Amino acid sequence: MLKPRLTKYMVMMLVLILSISNVGLAAAAEKELSKIVVSKNEMSLEVGDSGSVTVTGVYSDNTSANVTISSSWTSSDASVASAYNGSITAKKEGTATITVAYQGQSQPIQIKVTKKVKALSKNVQDLDLRTGVTKDILLTATYSDNSTNEQAASSAEWSTSNEKVATVVNGKVTGQSAGTALITAKLGSQSVTVDVNVEVVKRVDVDKSQISLLLQQKESVKLTATYPDGSTKDVTDLAEWTSSNEKVADVLKGNITGYSAGSATITGKYGTKSVSVDVDVDLTSKLSVAKQSIFFRLSDTNKTANVAVTASYPNSSDVNVTDQATWTSSNEKVATVFKGQITAISAGSTTIKAAYSGKTVEIAVDVDTARYLDIKDVTDKLAMSVTGDNRTKQLTANAEYIDASKEDVTSKATWTSSNADIVYVSGGELIAYKSGTATITAAYGGKTVKFTVNVDVPDKYEMDKKKATVAVGGTTAAKVLAVYGETSKDVSDDATWSSSSEKIAEVDSKGVITGVATGKATITAKIEGKTLTLPVEVGMASGLEADVNFVVLSAKETQAIVLTGTDGDGNTKDVTADATWKSSNARVADVKKGVITGNSSGKANITAEYGSQKITIQVEVDVISRIEASEPALSLKSGETVELKLTATLSDGSERDVTDKAEWKSNSYKVAQVTKGKVKALNSGKARITAKYGNKTVTIALDVDTLKYLQTDKVTLTMKVGDKATVVATATYLDGSEANVSKPALWTSSRIATASVKDGIIQANGKGKATITISYAGVKTKVNVVVEEK
Repeated sequence: MLKPRLTKYMVMMLVLILSISNVGLAAAAEKELSKIVVSKNEMSLEVGDSGSVTVTGVYSDNTSANVTISSSWTSSDASVASAYNGSITAKKEGTATITVAYQGQSQPIQIKVTKKVKALSKNVQDLDLRTGVTKDILLTATYSDNSTNEQAASSAEWSTSNEKVATVVNGKVTGQSAGTALITAKLGSQSVTVDVNVEVVKRVDVDKSQISLLLQQKESVKLTATYPDGSTKDVTDLAEWTSSNEKVADVLKGNITGYSAGSATITGKYGTKSVSVDVDVDLTSKLSVAKQSIFFRLSDTNKTANVAVTASYPNSSDVNVTDQATWTSSNEKVATVFKGQITAISAGSTTIKAAYSGKTVEIAVDVDTARYLDIKDVTDKLAMSVTGDNRTKQLTANAEYIDASKEDVTSKATWTSSNADIVYVSGGELIAYKSGTATITAAYGGKTVKFTVNVDVPDKYEMDKKKATVAVGGTTAAKVLAVYGETSKDVSDDATWSSSSEKIAEVDSKGVITGVATGKATITAKIEGKTLTLPVEVGMASGLEADVNFVVLSAKETQAIVLTGTDGDGNTKDVTADATWKSSNARVADVKKGVITGNSSGKANITAEYGSQKITIQVEVDVISRIEASEPALSLKSGETVELKLTATLSDGSERDVTDKAEWKSNSYKVAQVTKGKVKALNSGKARITAKYGNKTVTIALDVDTLKYLQTDKVTLTMKVGDKATVVATATYLDGSEANVSKPALWTSSRIATASVKDGIIQANGKGKATITISYAGVKTKVNVVVEEK
């Protein structure tokens, strides 16, 4: 027995708890839903795929809650896409609108369903672009039904790693500025990438390598880009300019300004190339020349050039100090100088310097010497073959001189091969004789260019795929490809193959991989000193999908699920029988090899596992929203039978005929009986027919023999003793129908000695008067009889 003090304490605590609960309920009551927000307003899915959407309720007090499961989900076309508790499943190609609703608020979600993409291929591996130039990337999609679409670029989702360098719209790539970018195209679960090089130049040159400035003085330089094909472009305004010391001199689009005394290095960068200009800023004076570079040809008649040196001061006009300057040549065998007059002597390069008042200016001089030598369309490597059109190549050598003039010197250059048995060269023409590698050298005007030629020697070896998947007991072929420029060749037979775990995967001498047991292994191929590896997954899936993610059943009902596994190559396989199936609640529903059986009312999760992948299917058994009878009320005649149909609406909106499964009752077995929806009227009166299924009940009101009125064909009779007369009783029901009820009706006489009655036949017995009363279904009528003597 509780002590009084303890009892008092418990009562106080109960009061406190109730008070807090009431406050909480009041606060909850004050909250009103302002809106609902969906995590996605549109979604693209492939057939068989599913996606999830979260619904957040935002309330008047600025709080929010996840109401995904509490919301109702409907689809404008369930054959295209269905939705349940935020999970959207794509069923067939097309578009549908999923509408989510919660407490009077709703939001649409646009769904686009496309065919399953098995593979995606591109027409180019990389692109070289100029600024403002556009090129197309073409995509071909292969679908799960093996159909193809060569115009898949317009349907793909495109992105670029650097929009400042290159942009892309529906496969159209446009160069924006110098640099590199990676273009990615995605269609369904497949994607491809293309490397893009914009304004990739061979070199950049500046027209002045040395500048002398006075304070606040400005001078411009020009930056020229040279491309691999030999073409040039003024990129002064496009380049990235920097100064090593902005306090001394700064630069903007090639315009250099001196700010304080000192030295600085100005750098112009375009793409991956850069060049520098040395800048000297003085408060008192500067020294300058009209030309900083001079080119001579010994074949010219005039082999001299006059250079004037000018000294500039802040507060006075410029002074020609050519004669006062001290002139020197770094190599007088090439060129000499005297008071600004430069004379070419022999081929070569030299630097002419003029010094005055502590300042120095330089002039670069080339005599019959090229500043640059380029081989058109060749970088550091070239691929050739001993057969076909690629056996010979004609190259062009271009010389560029210090004065920016250019000349085709293919015939003048000296061409040599490090191995003429492999590649022979003459006058720029290459001829391949046998497989191997040779170095080709072109020399002209003191400059040389070297590049490597591979004859039937691949640029690289590579696997045909990045990873492989194979079923246990299945096979797949791995290939080693020798890449020659833009072409490749299968050389798998020449490689040495091995597996990191033959218990998982085996590989034969031709690269054919056999799956042995579930797991992962690494396949290795060695060729020409190169080692290539290929990760392999056996009996594993990169994706797992069920044909439905939500199942509604009745007790004892079954439904088969089809489970599809997708490997790393995009191949699909029915893995229903191979998967491991489990039920979270076998009392509600169990599963065997994908066949789900409903046992009793409730909810369960069916889990399927295959190849490290797992998928969950929600199951509801006899979870009923409502039940409905085919007739809300009945009016029957005695002996009449009618069959009712009972329909249950389940949680997903689907309907089931549960007439035979329901529990049927009549509250008055004298009036009517019911068995499995079949109602039989027995006697006049009222009854309630009740059907119960699951936790839902429905009632049908029943009237038996409910009459509008009862009448006879005769209301008065005059008879002689011993006569007989027949009276017909007719019942008129509420529905307007009529029936002869002479036999089932109850006939009584007020004076049997005068007249008796049975089933409407009246017998006159003796002189006098009698009243015949007819009763049927609670309604009465009368016939007056007068009997006379014969």
